[in-house]
Amino acid sequence: MFLSLNMSRLSNGKLDLVLSTKTEESENPSEIRKDYRSGYLVVISRLRSKQYISSITTEEYKNNSTAFDKSLDLESRLAKCAFEPGKEDLNKEVVRVGSPWEIRVIENKFPSLSKNANVSRWRGENGLFELIGGHGYNEVVIDSPNHEELLEGMNTNQLTQWLDMLIDREEELYKRDNVKYVQIYRNYGIKAGASIEHPHTQVMAWPILAGTVAKEVKSSKRYLKKHSTCLYEDALKKEVENGRILTENSTFIAVAPFASRFAGESMILPKRHLSYLGGTEKGERKDLVEILKSVLKTNKELFGDISYNFSFHDYKYNPDLHMHLEIYPRILNLAGVELGQNIFVNTMSPEDYAKEFRAKQECSKR
Repeated sequence: MFLSLNMSRLSNGKLDLVLSTKTEESENPSEIRKDYRSGYLVVISRLRSKQYISSITTEEYKNNSTAFDKSLDLESRLAKCAFEPGKEDLNKEVVRVGSPWEIRVIENKFPSLSKNANVSRWRGENGLFELIGGHGYNEVVIDSPNHEELLEGMNTNQLTQWLDMLIDREEELYKRDNVKYVQIYRNYGIKAGASIEHPHTQVMAWPILAGTVAKEVKSSKRYLKKHSTCLYEDALKKEVENGRILTENSTFIAVAPFASRFAGESMILPKRHLSYLGGTEKGERKDLVEILKSVLKTNKELFGDISYNFSFHDYKYNPDLHMHLEIYPRILNLAGVELGQNIFVNTMSPEDYAKEFRAKQECSKR
């Protein structure tokens, strides 16, 4: 049976679902399929297939010990980059800040989800094959017109302007029909999945709340019901007591989580309970970008110019989740254990990482 799912936003922010039946599968440009073996969700994106793969050259993957292959001189890299000032016509612009622009938001040319996909559910015989149409939005925030300007090198005003833009885009995308969840993330370096060196961050609007954040919301609700306290706030006390604190300021704290999956993994949390990035106040935003800059800078001193990912874990429609930012250095590639079992082997304990991190920061202050 094919189920067509029409979704509209109600005044309370929830979704109104209307189902109708069809007889055959959709020809959506993007689909979110459920793996009957594990329950994992997989985005099948026809938009990213041949065109995306052909845009990445083999040479870019020959040397991935550093974030990007810089064997070409800067002039040659700038000539290849589609995000440079003067090449604005190459991408569909959403919004910009400044004239000339300081931050620019564009539509992703190779989106995983598609605004043209319908929002439909399909279930095969015996419920084995399930999918939902991959309706969504994919935006790229070009952090700076400067090709080589990194987040850890920006000043506080630049970073605050960058964070304000991310929050504005998140809020705007949440207003659109059929959007259930908005994710903000960054891929830096080839090992992290980045194909463009120019500094950028991504904002992705989903038709469902799923994956890790959905599990975190569920865990937070369950813990609150049982203990009447916040899961993350209770855990944070223990992280600090057990020496896994990295650094802190007035309103934010960074720790190495107890069960870190990646060597050098960190988590940044607000000290007060917040579930949604848009709920941060002006002073908190300043503290957030400063502690993020501190973690990225110290990681670079510890590990070199390595690839990394980070992702904000926040959710507008449930107050139980304690929002946080997770940073994953990509020092080693995923291997058979991780891919076969979804169990991660971490070669650097969070306790050792926290100790080395604090020592490096103390050394830098001298």
